[in-house]
Amino acid sequence: MRRLLVLALLLLGTSPGLAQADFLLAARTPPPANNIRSDTQRPRISNQQAASKIKRSVPGSKILSIKLIRSKGPPVYRVKTLSGDGVVKFVFVDGINGEIFK
Repeated sequence: MRRLLVLALLLLGTSPGLAQADFLLAARTPPPANNIRSDTQRPRISNQQAASKIKRSVPGSKILSIKLIRSKGPPVYRVKTLSGDGVVKFVFVDGINGEIFK
């Protein structure tokens, strides 16, 4: 509906309409995505380093998968482990400082 209004205003060639049309287009256009992350949001440790930390802290467990979770906070690795008893657990590793938490 707004696009039709903008098109009609542009076809009419009215100068106040052009300002209004520009405003309507600007209001409908989302801002460009900012894909640049600051250094605090980039993981400083790799997934291999996260895996070795888990192997040292939880001996006898197997690592089934590692996934990097990026959200509004710092990056976190979600590590799916299998214990010697057959229990599947998720252990999390901070991607910045390597701290392990469950």
